[in-house]
Amino acid sequence: MQALKNASNKKLAALGTSAILLAGSMTLSTSAAAQVEISGNIGVASGYVFRGITNASENDGAAVQGGLDLESDSGFYAGWWASNLGYGTPNLGTTVENDLYGGFSGEANGFSYDIGALYYWYMDDSDASGIEPYLGLSFGGIDFGMHYMAEDVTWSNQGDMFFTLGTGFDLGNGFGLGVTASYATYEDSGKFIAATGKSSAFRSLDLTLTKGIADLPAEMFATYIVGGKDRDGVSQEDKIIIGFGYSF
Repeated sequence: MQALKNASNKKLAALGTSAILLAGSMTLSTSAAAQVEISGNIGVASGYVFRGITNASENDGAAVQGGLDLESDSGFYAGWWASNLGYGTPNLGTTVENDLYGGFSGEANGFSYDIGALYYWYMDDSDASGIEPYLGLSFGGIDFGMHYMAEDVTWSNQGDMFFTLGTGFDLGNGFGLGVTASYATYEDSGKFIAATGKSSAFRSLDLTLTKGIADLPAEMFATYIVGGKDRDGVSQEDKIIIGFGYSF
């Protein structure tokens, strides 16, 4: 698996994704001091591109994606997100990507923060499965994300890092625009990747136009991906992804 992985969940927006899914919610209260919000999303996209790697997309065909989230009013959260893949081998369990994550988010002195860890799980393919801690910070409408690969996997070396910087704009009449730039640094060699051509590289610039659908908890989106370079210095093609998301 050459391409890195990603999730589209609201808690992992800083990971950089080509699909946007809405998140609806319901609240369960066991006491006046404890509330847990449950939300979910499902959507379909024309493809699944992870972190700007358009030359080797996770899925060049229709990608069905969705997830569930549990979030406490204390700030702790956990969730699951999944997408079908277009390059998988059925007996290796790589036709579906499962992302399991948990962390803590909150606000302090005008900053919003999010710290947690994500586990990429491919069921029968343990060499591709791995843990990635992450940190997100937001201030004044600007979002920063940092991610660290904690172990060698078939698609990344331990110590690889991924950074994002983004913002969003309300265009009125139900339209929105999101802009996210991403950059990566690479460890030269690992258990599965013996050599890396670049020590760092600009990965992509994602421009996402969204449009709400009437009063429904649903949204259409189109993302234009300006391709950067992969870990071997190979330039990535520009690409457009379109899709639809529904929350519940």
